[in-house]
Amino acid sequence: MPTSQNLDSIPRGMTCRGVHRAVIEYLLKSGHDLSSSAMLDIPCGQGELISSLRRFFPGADLRGCDLKKPESLASGNFASVDASRPFTVFSGHKFDYIFSVSGVMEFDNTLQFFESCHQHLRDGGHFVVTNDNIVSMRDRISYFCLGKVRQYHLFVTLGQGGWKVIPIHNMLRILQDAGFRIREVRYVSLLPKDWLMLPFALLVYPFQFLYMNLSRSRIPWKEQRAIYPFRSLLCRHYIVVCQKDFI
Repeated sequence: MPTSQNLDSIPRGMTCRGVHRAVIEYLLKSGHDLSSSAMLDIPCGQGELISSLRRFFPGADLRGCDLKKPESLASGNFASVDASRPFTVFSGHKFDYIFSVSGVMEFDNTLQFFESCHQHLRDGGHFVVTNDNIVSMRDRISYFCLGKVRQYHLFVTLGQGGWKVIPIHNMLRILQDAGFRIREVRYVSLLPKDWLMLPFALLVYPFQFLYMNLSRSRIPWKEQRAIYPFRSLLCRHYIVVCQKDFI
């Protein structure tokens, strides 16, 4: 049984603090036997998530895709992929889990990417995608004062990495358009200094709650609350767990 100390030692990787840990915790609590699962991480970056998955699920078939192979991954378990274009990797090999951590803001054609991931999943397989939360109070205040959300530059010059701002409601819609069923939304990465925004969150959330209650959305009330809980005003990141339906 993994201990808190084991979970605390999970490396941050190229994402917000605590995101990799939250993904591992979700898998451990899922109740599924993952000892022989096939898992794909795309984009895999330096391979930190794959290394953590290997520690907790040593029998799993772990593979990664990105523009450049990380040193920790064997050549046979890596495929070079431009995620902004349709892709087919590992000779049609189907996966039980596909992870995309802090990746979708780095390239265009999000729907195309999700559709390619959908094709690489087994029926009933899970797609776990994470992204920066841009509706937190820190981001709202930053946009009000500076015209930009916290993580992103106001100006992007030639050769500088561009970031695609995708609000969570758009993210969920694109996932559904790609054929996924949304199973769960989690907000994570709440650091001590984020609690400084608590007074502003307590002021703003009643208005947001009232707006959701009075809106004429076809989305059920329970799902609205899951998409925009109180934590969404404080946390830096969110995780969406999706599933490919059985045909």
